[in-house]
Amino acid sequence: MDLPIYKLSIDELDFESGIDFISLVENPAIQKNFLAFNKIEFLKPTQGETKEEFLPKCIKYVIDEGKDSEQAVAICNSMWDNKNFAKGDKVSFDYDDTLSTAHGKKLAQQEIESGSTVYIISARDNKEGMLSVANDLGIAESRVYATGSNAAKVEKIKELGITKHYDNNQDVINAIGSVGAKFDIIVKDLPNYIKQIKKPKTKFAIQNEEKRIITGAAMYADLPIYRRDEEKGEYYVVFDKETIFKIAKKWALNNKYNAVNTDHAQPIEGCTLFESYLLNFERGIMPPKGFEDAKDGSWFVSYLVEDEEVWLKCKDGTWNGFSVEGFFNFPINAEIQFLSQLKKILQKHIKNATKNT
Repeated sequence: MDLPIYKLSIDELDFESGIDFISLVENPAIQKNFLAFNKIEFLKPTQGETKEEFLPKCIKYVIDEGKDSEQAVAICNSMWDNKNFAKGDKVSFDYDDTLSTAHGKKLAQQEIESGSTVYIISARDNKEGMLSVANDLGIAESRVYATGSNAAKVEKIKELGITKHYDNNQDVINAIGSVGAKFDIIVKDLPNYIKQIKKPKTKFAIQNEEKRIITGAAMYADLPIYRRDEEKGEYYVVFDKETIFKIAKKWALNNKYNAVNTDHAQPIEGCTLFESYLLNFERGIMPPKGFEDAKDGSWFVSYLVEDEEVWLKCKDGTWNGFSVEGFFNFPINAEIQFLSQLKKILQKHIKNATKNT
């Protein structure tokens, strides 16, 4: 059944309106777990490394972190099974409004760095206009295809055995099934972006000690979040980028940086804000890896976890993500909106029932 969607807001002049806590929870409403950075992140299998070489090294580190030998073996086997480089991943990008965007180039760079073989497969009639981007990203001309049509593009994707294809065309995504990755974020190109992503990355100064930093989404822009209560029944709420900006701004002005609790219940200490930023594609502030579907205006935070018990629970999955807690305003015409949408839903079902009789 179609459910009503309410766009929430805050009153910047109302003291109670806004966020009181950022909560560590097991099941974040955004359905995106935070990233826990620790030394295990540096133990991912490397290109050319065999399973026999990787497992002993990994198991030792995991046992040193406090896991028993059986858990360590399971964790390390899972890391090996889910490695990227050995899968022979073939990842392709459409060009126009996909790889031609700054965000598309960043995704391609991330895929290349993860060990994937990247292709450009476009419905253009010739590939000349795509070769400069391919060259900047290090994609060989032999992996650049101009197929002339979307139908031929689909066939080329299948012919090459592509394991993931990014495209802004929903018809292409539908035609290639689970291989398709919908690209629906179109951003302005940024000056010198290619030069920036080609610069060598600075390596971490510490690679054998846990950094104890968790990173994740506090709020996703325009994401419908399911809710249910006695007054309105089932419905969705969303926050747009403008409202998220106001919420983050008020949160900062009220110095709520380290107001953290667990499961929306128990305030805790030992979690210090490490960074907070709003995605802004025009300025080049992009989503972290694993959150590529986040829209412009989404809010991300990182916390330094100094409390040992909290850190262990973040690592073992007791808490998997962030959830904001506060007071938000429903639209003034929420009831009118609800009745209007309910009327449309009923009319739709009556129409379908009539059609089937």
